[in-house]
Amino acid sequence: MPTKRSLITAAALAAAVLAGSQTAARAETALSLVYPFPDFLVYTKSCKALVANINKAAAGQVKIDIKPFNSIKMFQQPGAVSKGAVDMVCTPAAFYAQKIPENEAISTSNSSPAIVRKNGGMGVIDDLHRKHFNMTYLGWIDSGLGFYIFTQDPPKFKSDGLPDFAGVKMRDNPIYGAFFRALGATTHNMSSNQVYSALEKGVVNASAWASLGITQLKWDKFLRHRVDPMFYHTDIGMIMNLDAWKGLNAAAQQVIKAEIVKHEVSSRAARIAESKAEEKKLIAEGMKFWPTPAGDKYLQIAIDSAYDRMTGRLKKMKRSLDAAGKLRKLYQEGASDR
Repeated sequence: MPTKRSLITAAALAAAVLAGSQTAARAETALSLVYPFPDFLVYTKSCKALVANINKAAAGQVKIDIKPFNSIKMFQQPGAVSKGAVDMVCTPAAFYAQKIPENEAISTSNSSPAIVRKNGGMGVIDDLHRKHFNMTYLGWIDSGLGFYIFTQDPPKFKSDGLPDFAGVKMRDNPIYGAFFRALGATTHNMSSNQVYSALEKGVVNASAWASLGITQLKWDKFLRHRVDPMFYHTDIGMIMNLDAWKGLNAAAQQVIKAEIVKHEVSSRAARIAESKAEEKKLIAEGMKFWPTPAGDKYLQIAIDSAYDRMTGRLKKMKRSLDAAGKLRKLYQEGASDR
């Protein structure tokens, strides 16, 4: 029969265990994350895989909970992170370039996360996020892909070798809208989850998309022609509310950074391989690829139009152009693996 002393000892031990578990629970910081694209797209799957890796590596320190798709509208997500309504988002940099115009450097890049980490470009981007939008820019995932214009009908080319988009109803997006307008296209702004219906109804008959994912979206049912060459770069970044980031201890911050850097490398390699496989599938299924005769001029217009938009926004905001000049050089330090 237990003695009074043993009962007291057991009770004290139980209390200590309970107190320890409560302390551990308090030590684990709960964070929330949103994402812009439907769950079936590879970019969403990649984002969720990164979160799973962070949660595993940072167990006991950080737990990121993923909010349901469309719980916050895609173009409202960066602002929600800035205000602290949600802690994190993996989203294209172009989606909030009105607030950070220098994000155009990422969208128009021909480089890689590893290169811009090393040369300081990503540090410049992070400083701008911290100074102007109450965020920290943690990393650039799912890079290695570019964009193509896909059309319903065979594209026409003008005497100067550039595409003739007269009569083409082009779906617009913050990433490449300035480029399309520089080419003289008539555009219709809409989110990616509206495009299938718009193609079906004839509201649009052309759209750009990354070099991976058009088959997942099933837009290739309508868009049977591709205008080459590839332009720009997928610009999905992992960003976090600055106050939430500063609220984490140094060890938790280090774990998150390490997992993001690993994912930058692995997701880039995976996306490049997948895009090559999808291109073979598109060819096998009869999609026609049309090289732009003035391909170099086409690409120059793509970059110049984005930087013109960037500098115009910065001037309107009465902000310095110094970072823009630096970033153009740093993010155009090309990678050879794409």
